[in-house]
Amino acid sequence: MATAVATRPAPVRRRRPSGAPVSSRERADTSRQTRPNLRLVPTIQPRTYSRATLIIFVITALCTLVVIFQTVIAEQQLRLDKVSTDVRLARIHYDELRQQRAELRAPEYLREQAMRLSMSQGVTGQFAEIPADVVASVLAATGSMDKTISQPPLLADLFSETTKGSTP
Repeated sequence: MATAVATRPAPVRRRRPSGAPVSSRERADTSRQTRPNLRLVPTIQPRTYSRATLIIFVITALCTLVVIFQTVIAEQQLRLDKVSTDVRLARIHYDELRQQRAELRAPEYLREQAMRLSMSQGVTGQFAEIPADVVASVLAATGSMDKTISQPPLLADLFSETTKGSTP
């Protein structure tokens, strides 16, 4: 190996003739030699968690959110089922009350109750017409009376007052 080094020619250094302009290559070479190449290296901050740890944490958080979301959906479904059941029972009760009302208002039922109370059906259905002068004299005689006494409510008003409590 020592023979190989000895046989190799020595490096030749070229010299620039005096007065010749300096080429940009030579300038770069001289500037490199005179000034070291300095760079600002950013500091390396050690990671507290690895990427795998962060991925596992994100997946765990997503799975937890899905479980919580499913639980909320199940609770709302149970609440909705309870409300649906209540509505269905209320409709059934309403239908039963309507059926009872229809039975109580049926003509056959009313006829049976009237017979039980020893009422009978009217024989004639004639109405007597009251002359206008009789109506005027009655109004003149009852003019200073209390309105509730002098003007009793009509049959339709009495019927509506008695049925206010039992609306369908």
